[in-house]
Amino acid sequence: MNPKTNTTLPCAIFGHNFERSKTYLDHSVELTCTHCDTVVVTDSKGNFENYTVKNKQLKDTLQELYRLTKRVTKPKVTT
Repeated sequence: MNPKTNTTLPCAIFGHNFERSKTYLDHSVELTCTHCDTVVVTDSKGNFENYTVKNKQLKDTLQELYRLTKRVTKPKVTT
């Protein structure tokens, strides 16, 4: 791993220094590295999930789509 900036150099040598930034209702925790601002989310079982910018944008878009579909009431057809 070749770090490109001085802020990622400690992470490349010693590993990330994560701090808790958010806690969600489903007991998952969002951790952020103090040096390189890498965001990692742990699930309820303690597994790490690394979200990239594309995945985060996709997740936000899907959440908004879900909210919009719940807002629109679908007409019920009786037979």
